Amino acid sequence: MPRLFHGTQGGTAVNAWRRLGRSLAADQRGSVAVWVGFALIVFIGCAGLAVDTARGYMLKARLSQALDAAALAGAKQLGSDKVDTDITMFFNANFPAAELGATLDGPHIIQDDDTNTVNVDATASIDTTLMSVLGFKKITVGAAATAVRGINGLDVVIAIDVSGSMCLPCTKIEAAQTAARLLVDTVYADPNPKEVTIAGVTYPLLNIGMVPWAGKVNVGDDGATYDVDKVVAESVGSTFTNPVDSSKTQSEVYFAKDFTDVRLLSIPPAGWKGGVYARYIDDNINTDDADLKLGYGLFGGKAWYAYEPVLPGMGEPIDPPNTKWDSTTGGSWGNGKYAQCAEAYWNDNGLNSTEHPTGTSGIGDRPSYWVKGNQGSATSRDNDCTPTPSPGIRRLSPVRDTTEKAAMITAIDNLYKGVDTLSGQYTDTPQGLYWAWEVLMPGKPFDEGKASVPFNRTQAIVFLTDGSATGKNGDSYKGVFGFNTNAATTTAHGKLGDGSYNNKNNRLKQLATAIKGADPTKGVKIYVVQYDDPSSTLKALLQSVATGPNAPYYYLANNATDLEAAFKSIAASLSVLRLSK
Repeated sequence: MPRLFHGTQGGTAVNAWRRLGRSLAADQRGSVAVWVGFALIVFIGCAGLAVDTARGYMLKARLSQALDAAALAGAKQLGSDKVDTDITMFFNANFPAAELGATLDGPHIIQDDDTNTVNVDATASIDTTLMSVLGFKKITVGAAATAVRGINGLDVVIAIDVSGSMCLPCTKIEAAQTAARLLVDTVYADPNPKEVTIAGVTYPLLNIGMVPWAGKVNVGDDGATYDVDKVVAESVGSTFTNPVDSSKTQSEVYFAKDFTDVRLLSIPPAGWKGGVYARYIDDNINTDDADLKLGYGLFGGKAWYAYEPVLPGMGEPIDPPNTKWDSTTGGSWGNGKYAQCAEAYWNDNGLNSTEHPTGTSGIGDRPSYWVKGNQGSATSRDNDCTPTPSPGIRRLSPVRDTTEKAAMITAIDNLYKGVDTLSGQYTDTPQGLYWAWEVLMPGKPFDEGKASVPFNRTQAIVFLTDGSATGKNGDSYKGVFGFNTNAATTTAHGKLGDGSYNNKNNRLKQLATAIKGADPTKGVKIYVVQYDDPSSTLKALLQSVATGPNAPYYYLANNATDLEAAFKSIAASLSVLRLSK
C-alpha cells in the first residue's frame, strides 16, 4: 500500500497533500474496472441497437405487407358495404399482433369514391430488449398503403339463332332460353360492383344486349310496334345516290320513331316487320359493300347511309298464304305456313307477268334495280320465303339491380312463346353476328356502347347457332347466294379481299376477323356455341369465328345439358375477365 502521507521532518501539511495527489494520479490500479463498466454499457447498447433495429425492420415489413393485402382487398369491394370488413379481415390475417407482441393503432381506413381509391395506415409498437439500457423502452413504426380499384366493365351481346330448326323439337329453343338466363344470372351475381363513380360521373359496369336472328334480323326494339305515322325524315347534309337503286338520288333518310333508330332508305308501309337487307350488292366488287362494316358512311364509292327495308309481300311471306295455282310450273304458289314472296318470283328463270298469281296477293314485275338471285329455276317459287323473326333487338342496357336484370330476363323469355315467334328454317349467320357487333359497339345506329371509359372493359359476343348458313328467298341477301350454297367454291359472285370465294361462310369469317381486330387478345371476344349439329365442316368454320378454337371460346353442345354447361363456362370466363387487376 502506498503511504497516504509522506514527507520529511519539518515538512509542511501542504507539501504532504501535494505528494499524496501525485501518488494517486500515478497509481492506475482499480480505474480499469470503471472504464470496463462504461464500455460494457456502450457495447450492450450497440448490440441492442442492432437486435432491436432488426426487430423494428421486421415489424415494419409485416405491417406494410398486411396493409398492402388489406388495401387490395378493400379496393375490390369499393362500391359495396364490405370495404371495412374485408380490410380488417385481411389485415388481421396477415398481422397477428398478439404473436408479435405488438401494440397496434389502426388500421385507419379512408375511401375516396372520386378517385376510386382506398387508403389504409397503421402504427405498431414493441418493447425493446437490450436498447433499454440506453433508455429506449419502445420501438414504434408506421406504414400506409393505397390501392386503386382495378375496375373492369363488361359489355356483352347474346346472339341467338331463332330459326325454325330451333323448334325441331322446341325443347331446343327452350334450352337456349334456360342457358341465356343462366349466363345473365351468373354475371349479375359475381362479386364485382355494378357501377362506379369516377370524377363525379357514374358508369354502369355491366351492360347486356341481345340479338335474335334467323334468315334476317328484326332491327326494331324488342316489344315495340311499327307505326308508319311515326316515321321521321333525317337530312344527311347532301344529296347522294341510293346505293340500291342508282337511278335515284336523295338527301334524306328515315327512321321509325319509338320503334328503331336504324336509318332506312325509304319509308316502309304499314305492316313492316322490322327486317332490313344486308348492305350488299352482288356486282362482284365486294369491297363496295358495307355488310361487314360498322356504322354509316361512304364505302367503296357507295353511300351506305341507311338500310333497305324488307317490304311486306316482297321479302316477307304473303299473309295469308296465296295458294293459287301457277299454270307455268304446275304447282301451287306458296308452300304451307310460310307462303311465297315476290322475291321467289323475281329470283326464278321467268320474267313475264303471267307466271305470278293474280288478285289481292298479286306480285308486280321485278324492279329495275333488283339484282337477280341465284335460285336457279322456276321451281324456286315453290320454296318458302323466310319471315323476319318476331322478337326484336334488346339494346345494350345496364344491369345494375334486380329490376334491370328482370327486364333482360323478360327479353329472353320473349324469344319463344310458341312456334309463331320463330322464323323460317334458314340461318343467315353473317347478319346474326353483324347486328350483334352493331349493338355492342358505340356509334349509330345503336349508340348505347361508350367509345371510351376510364377503366378496363371487356366487350364480348356470345353467338349460338344450330346449323350452317343457308340462303333462301327473303333472306338478308335477297337469295343472292342461292339455296344452301353458302360454302360454294365458284366464281359466280367474285372473290373476297383475301382471295377466298365469295359466299356466306367466307363472309362470316371475314366479319369475325374484323370484329376480333388485329390482336384478338385485345379486341372483342367472340364465344361460339355449335348446338345440336355435329358437322365437322361447321365445327371448323365456327372455330375460326371464335376468339379461340377451344373452351372457353368454342363449344360443341349436342344436347340441352351440354348447352347449359357451355353457357355456364362462358359466364365464368366473363366473370374472370371482370376481376380486378
